[in-house]
Amino acid sequence: MDESGIVCPSCNKAFLESGMEELEVPNYGKTALYYLRCRNCGYKINDFAFSGNHPTKAELKVNGKQDLFSKIIRGNQCTVSIPELGLSIHPGPIAETFITNIEGLLERFLRLLPLFQDGDKVNEKREVIMRAMNGEIKFTVTIEDPTGVSYLVGSDVPIGTS
Repeated sequence: MDESGIVCPSCNKAFLESGMEELEVPNYGKTALYYLRCRNCGYKINDFAFSGNHPTKAELKVNGKQDLFSKIIRGNQCTVSIPELGLSIHPGPIAETFITNIEGLLERFLRLLPLFQDGDKVNEKREVIMRAMNGEIKFTVTIEDPTGVSYLVGSDVPIGTS
């Protein structure tokens, strides 16, 4: 970890730390995680470096709570969608790369809801996401990544189609 002296874009203090960690991601391979984190306010941004040779489109059927532990590796050029829940993440200039499980993906959507929805719609969408997290709703997670670095890993077996 290196204190960069870079000013945090969130709190405007020079407390950003930068660093790199090598990770071995099961069913995927070696990956380098680059990050910036603010010790003052907690702001963070992550990026990963890996070469892509996975299918450019893949989907995972979530039929119950056990499937929420399936992994998703999302590159910054990837579109992630859950059509049954009306949720999607699209690439953009500050798109974040991340590794999480499906439950963590749903938690990301919960945190972002207030930014994109108003009042009653936030509550309705929150309820639907919570039902999905409780295994009450079946849904499909679809990834589309022209670079081929994004990946879905089911309970034991990698899943994907070209």
